[in-house]
Amino acid sequence: MWAEAERGKARDSLYKVYAFLNGWQEKEGIELPLAIYREEIYLDTELVELDLQKFFKCLDSKNVEDWEHAERLYTAPLLFENSYEWVEDYEAVYDMAYYEVLGRLLDYYEKEGNREKALYYGRKLKGFR
Repeated sequence: MWAEAERGKARDSLYKVYAFLNGWQEKEGIELPLAIYREEIYLDTELVELDLQKFFKCLDSKNVEDWEHAERLYTAPLLFENSYEWVEDYEAVYDMAYYEVLGRLLDYYEKEGNREKALYYGRKLKGFR
């Protein structure tokens, strides 16, 4: 996560994040499947539902309700609170997928003759460009 940081500072930051997550888990009563080994923290994503994974799963669907769900899940820019170089490629893929789903929804509702929804997604698509 801190590729540009000195190794010692990166390790200190890692342990601070780990301590924060442990405290947060206790406070919120949520258990995250975290493991720490040497200088790495692991999160078993098989045991956690991630909105980003769900977003892309909805895009693979042929079901318009899933596309609408993906559109609602979109909260770009990805990790906007922080600027990490490693996020940029993921962010571009995420943004392009959102753009694609807006186009799909617009096309679908235009073909269905649903002017209200076509206008809604058309405006979102225009505002996204």
